[in-house]
Amino acid sequence: MLVKPLQQGAPGRVEFSVDKGCGAIYLPGEKLQVKVKSEQDGYLTIFDFPPGGQPQIIFPNAYHTDNFIKGGVEYTIPGELLPFRFVVAPPEGEEVLFAVVTQTKRDLLPGQVYDFKAIFPQLPGTPAEEAERIARGVEVIPVGEWWAAAMCHFRVGEPTAEAQGWGLFVGVNNYHSDVGSQGWVAIEGSIYTIPNLAYAVADAHALAAALATGFPHQRVLTDAQATHAAIRDAITGWLATSPEDATVLIYFSGHGSRFRDKNGDEQDGWDEAIVPYDRQIILDDTLVEWLGAVRARQIVVIMDTSHGGSTDRGVRTFRITEDERSRFSALQDGFGEDLLRPAAGVSNGAVALTACRPNQQAQEVPGLGHGAFTYYLLEGLKGAADANKDGSITVQELFAYAAAEARRAYRQEPQMHDGVGQPVMLVQLR
Repeated sequence: MLVKPLQQGAPGRVEFSVDKGCGAIYLPGEKLQVKVKSEQDGYLTIFDFPPGGQPQIIFPNAYHTDNFIKGGVEYTIPGELLPFRFVVAPPEGEEVLFAVVTQTKRDLLPGQVYDFKAIFPQLPGTPAEEAERIARGVEVIPVGEWWAAAMCHFRVGEPTAEAQGWGLFVGVNNYHSDVGSQGWVAIEGSIYTIPNLAYAVADAHALAAALATGFPHQRVLTDAQATHAAIRDAITGWLATSPEDATVLIYFSGHGSRFRDKNGDEQDGWDEAIVPYDRQIILDDTLVEWLGAVRARQIVVIMDTSHGGSTDRGVRTFRITEDERSRFSALQDGFGEDLLRPAAGVSNGAVALTACRPNQQAQEVPGLGHGAFTYYLLEGLKGAADANKDGSITVQELFAYAAAEARRAYRQEPQMHDGVGQPVMLVQLR
């Protein structure tokens, strides 16, 4: 949404969020803080793209012009010590914060001198123009010079009285590795790489923002936040406090894997798994067990991942070589079937959407800036999925739209397993 893919320099990692979690709803007049943690020392600039307003630089600013931050330290801005506050202002709509950390102090808007006589320097162009200028500013960073960027969406406005949605949105681009620069998983005694992804974090933030009105209770976990323990606690702790009449949605974008079935409940002999940041895998059986703690009558699970192993780049599963393929028989069932199995305990109230058939690949597409399945979910939520034109979008309508588009454009066939048997409302269109 903000900037095109950036190819210059040596991009690194920065964790960036707002205090209520990216995708959350803030009321006009409410105070907001941002949290940022860079993997290296650098200079932080935060751009604000408010709904219907002029883009501006909110950090550094007239009250605090020193924007140097230490690597490995989590900063809360403004925090208690800085002499200013961020206050959310109308109009209602989606607001985007974009953080860039550069190794050296750089002007990220070519030809623009930051005027800190104003509290928050207003940028003269439209959001699209300023986003393009930021992209150009980063592109001139020399190859090999470190920089990092991250984006956070939130929504300004009152949650609707009838909104009862609780959403957990998880996206992992960069996996922890204690050997080399790439993550890995051990399957059947062998090590397989899980290369870092490009768009899973953007997937989680964008879907949270798109569903903010229907799911005002949100938690977004990305990269280092998205550990096995954090995901478990979010489901069995936080989501478990949702009322019975709520709809709970759990979304995961990242790598998938598979492991030999240990309890004989898999038709094909394999358990599917998702891979959190710390690589402590979450089996389908484990996810089912965690969901047993959720009281909500309606649970929606969306997985933009795959589990079959691949020789291709840009897919969300572990990497294998062609001569290893014989070790991995074709998968016959996936997460959806496992969640709705009668013995699972959530079969009466769950709808599971998966990005592809069990033995297909979930693709990332640079031209889309998202996983293919998630991209079409986002497009559908803009209104295209409202098949009956009643001003609302259900899970079933959204799947029908996204699945048709993904099948048409890419080599993957999304799947839906519906244990509810009636429309499950996601959003009301305005």
